Amino acid sequence: YKTKKPNKAAVTQLLNLEFESRRQFINSDAIKEQDRAVKILEAYPCFRELDHVLDELRRIIQPSNLKYISEMKDRWEIFYSKVQFYGVMKKVMKPPKTLDGGN
Repeated sequence: YKTKKPNKAAVTQLLNLEFESRRQFINSDAIKEQDRAVKILEAYPCFRELDHVLDELRRIIQPSNLKYISEMKDRWEIFYSKVQFYGVMKKVMKPPKTLDGGN
């Protein structure tokens, strides 16, 4: 990962292969809680990139589902559009108030 343009596919493959040892390192008591994030980023600078962080999330939550992140993004889009719709509808359906503020 020290090259100017690291190969994302190669980095992902290495992260897949060493997942168990990385989880042991992260969960170990050797790292103080307050230093944990700094030590992880020192050991794994690739986690400064969102793609690698999302891949790690997939490895933790659903290791066998390679399409997990894209499915989550799709589900989020559907959820977000429904929330927006219901929010707008609630605002539109609000009963009118009289001039004196009473109903």
